[in-house]
Amino acid sequence: MCAIRFPREVVATERDGEMPMTVADLLPSRYYALACAIAVTVLASMAALFDSRWLLLAGTAGILSLLGIRDYVQTRRAILRNYPLLAYFRFFFEAIRPEIRQYLLEGDNEAVPFSRAQRSLVYQRAKNIENRQPFGTGENL
Repeated sequence: MCAIRFPREVVATERDGEMPMTVADLLPSRYYALACAIAVTVLASMAALFDSRWLLLAGTAGILSLLGIRDYVQTRRAILRNYPLLAYFRFFFEAIRPEIRQYLLEGDNEAVPFSRAQRSLVYQRAKNIENRQPFGTGENL
């Protein structure tokens, strides 16, 4: 059976007789997206008891809630654990990064402080993925 462990900042503790006074003390801002998804699921499910049109919203928010809880419980990827649901925005923008760079920003070989090719090689090595690069150059000669 899997036990969910909460980070220290989420669990209310009695130190010096003080209890957390604000929402930020009880729930760090990085978990707001997950908390909102769970709240929308509960509210839309209650509204669906009176009107079935709320079922689509309840189902969608429920799927997002389950995905966020799965991200929070897993131990393989730190970014998903620390930022459930929000990490997928990072993955999306990382996926479309070459297009954004191509049309709006600088090239891949501009090293400020490292080029995209160097950073990509480091990421591949950190993830134990094939890290050999083909012989040759990617620059226009």
